[in-house]
Formats: sequence, structure tokens, C-alpha cells
Amino acid sequence: MKCKLGIAFGLSLTFLTGCVTTDSGSQSTTTRSGDSLEQIIADKGCDASFQCKVIAVGERLTCGGPSRYLVYSSRNVNEEDVERAAKAVTLAEQSENQNKIASDICEPVLPVQALCISNECQSIVLK
Repeated sequence: MKCKLGIAFGLSLTFLTGCVTTDSGSQSTTTRSGDSLEQIIADKGCDASFQCKVIAVGERLTCGGPSRYLVYSSRNVNEEDVERAAKAVTLAEQSENQNKIASDICEPVLPVQALCISNECQSIVLK
């Protein structure tokens, strides 16, 4: 009897470990997309400023336009992958914003310029 219970318990654990849970919340989609974008552009190493790029990401609800600008290096990444991931984040934010009410305050998001400083792409805020 104990053997049968042990086998049944073992089989149920085996089946349960194959289960996948999904989260349909829009916030988690934004986070996951943002994380993958951050991972793609994590290596900011550069030899010259022409390798440093800026990409607009997201959508601001109140004023429109991007919610942020991210700097990355084109030296070690595929720019199409960066653009695809940024578009996914932007689409997720647009979808999330459809259910929100715009506030009266428009927070400015200043564009940035990317420069290679000490062999790393860094952002310089344009004023």
C-alpha cells in the first residue's frame, strides 16, 4: 500500500512540474519586455561615439512621445533586435495606457545624446 501511494505521489509530482503558469497582467508584460530590452543593450562597450545609439522607448500617457530614451552600443548587438524589443515595450505601454486616465501634469522626458566615454556608451541630457 505504501509503495502504491509513493508511486502515485511521484507521478503527480512529475506531472505538476510540467505545468506552466502564465500571467496575463499587462504590467508583467511590460516588465518582461523591458527586462529583455535591458538585457539586449546591457553591453555598452564602445571604441568610438559612432557606435553609441539612442532609442526612444514606451509611450507617455499625458503628453505623448516616448516614456524614456535608452543608450546602447551597436558594437555587440543587432540593432534590429534592439528595435524589435523597444517596439514590444512601446506596444505594451500603449495597451496599458488605454485603461488609464491621463493626468494634468506632463512630466518632460528630455532627449539624450550618446557618447563613447571611457570605452562605454553614456547618455548626455540635451537641454
